[in-house]
Amino acid sequence: MKYILDRVYARDLIEWAYAQNPGPWYQHSVNVAQATENIMVELNGNGYELDVDLGYNAALLHDIGRYKGFTKSVIHSYDGYIFFEELGFRGNANVCVTHSFPNKNRHIEIAADWSLVPEHMKLKLVEILDKNRTYDIYNKIITLSDALADSEGFTTLERRLVSVGLRHGTNSNTSLHWKGFYTIKNELEGLLDKSIYKLLPGVENSIFMKVDY
Repeated sequence: MKYILDRVYARDLIEWAYAQNPGPWYQHSVNVAQATENIMVELNGNGYELDVDLGYNAALLHDIGRYKGFTKSVIHSYDGYIFFEELGFRGNANVCVTHSFPNKNRHIEIAADWSLVPEHMKLKLVEILDKNRTYDIYNKIITLSDALADSEGFTTLERRLVSVGLRHGTNSNTSLHWKGFYTIKNELEGLLDKSIYKLLPGVENSIFMKVDY
């Protein structure tokens, strides 16, 4: 499965996307990439052999679908998938989708504003997730990092989830979605043998900042 390995090319792509649709999603993406790199470097120090450039670039570009403008729910995930499919980078295309679904193909309908997603997009997203039944460690790290970084920097999982919930709404099944992130967090912390927050410099500052909504 092909991924973008060149950081210069990845940076050029996100700069292009930002020019199409400027917004806080850009700095969020930069921070997600840094969180991903920090976690991977630590895991490699513990004996793993992860390609840090692969992970960093995939994290940096996970929201590139936002180049098309503001979209509700996971429509940007679909747009990002199509973007990378056309470029021939299936690995990056998959990450554009998987980062939005910590529970993989389970409870897919509880994604924020799922009812607003056009039917053809729903079918494609379900198909993609069905082909990625088992998330590899790259997908897991990027999915969690997406929930540990906002446009201001690193933040706690609880603060990030509440912020997203306030902006996009919640429903009776939201807790199932949130549990997916905690499952990944617990798994990665088991591999790291330490709290994930120890790898996110300045994360404590987020508790003093206002929550966006």
